[in-house]
Amino acid sequence: MPDTTRVLVMVPFKPHHMERLRRAAAGRATITQVEGQHLGMGELRQLLAQSDVVIGEPAPALLAEGTPVRWVQMTWAGSDLYTQGSVPFPAGTRLTNVAGAAFGHIISQYVVGQVLSIAQNLPFYVRQQERELWAGAGPVASIEGARVLIFGAGDIGSTTAKRLAGFGCHCVGVCRSVSSVRPHFERLVTLDEAEAELPLADVVVNCLPNTPETSHWLDGRRLRLMREGAILVNVGRGNFVDCDTLARVLAEGHLRGAALDVCDPEPLPEGHPLWSEPRCVITPHVAGGSFGACAGTEERICNICCENLSRWLDGRPLTHVVI
Repeated sequence: MPDTTRVLVMVPFKPHHMERLRRAAAGRATITQVEGQHLGMGELRQLLAQSDVVIGEPAPALLAEGTPVRWVQMTWAGSDLYTQGSVPFPAGTRLTNVAGAAFGHIISQYVVGQVLSIAQNLPFYVRQQERELWAGAGPVASIEGARVLIFGAGDIGSTTAKRLAGFGCHCVGVCRSVSSVRPHFERLVTLDEAEAELPLADVVVNCLPNTPETSHWLDGRRLRLMREGAILVNVGRGNFVDCDTLARVLAEGHLRGAALDVCDPEPLPEGHPLWSEPRCVITPHVAGGSFGACAGTEERICNICCENLSRWLDGRPLTHVVI
């Protein structure tokens, strides 16, 4: 690669992260950070016109306008913005993300926290405290020996399985290749086989990305196939679950509860019944908190960016390749 490689950083890396990027470049690139500046589309367009590499997530329309950018290193796990949007990703431009290494540690913590919270009726007690009520919320559920069906057996899913196994849970993973070794799962099934697992699972967790096969997979029929009193947690993509039908299924009392960090649409419209459903916990897409939310995730993202920048400048194959 030429010594004049121009790298544009569009995320709020801290000064010590930026220093690590410069060390990874070893004088072979100029690195400019613009996050935090209130830039208009014109200014961003001008910056991209002067960049060979971008770390961050520029608007697809800006990339499609003939920029010299030849590689985009995302700081997200999901790449839907570029792979499933209406604007095609530029041909010949490389795309990498941070899937499989950055978010498993923190998103799995969210999942376990929500499962335990719902099992212990904690959302009910939070609501009661707001009204200054002192009353039992009914029986609790033990997750010891629980059967857990986890959609997605990558970093997030396997770390979730590892942590739940510590409670004596038996985890089944849903993935494309059941012949691969996936740590912490007792069994693996394909998406086509997953429906038969729903009536057996005490807990269902979705960690899958958005694909045509997974969109609205958990519809009304399958929600009602779930075991009575089961717990649902969605940290993958909102459109995996039919939220309108979920509201009805929860109101019927079929499920013990649901925790949604993602939903469809996102956010839910004002007045949607899930907002007021006592069996549903909704958080605003924060399970995988990174910049300004979780220092550990920031470090993992920086590790990947530094490694890939070094590889790019060396002419070696990149990791976490999407395109």
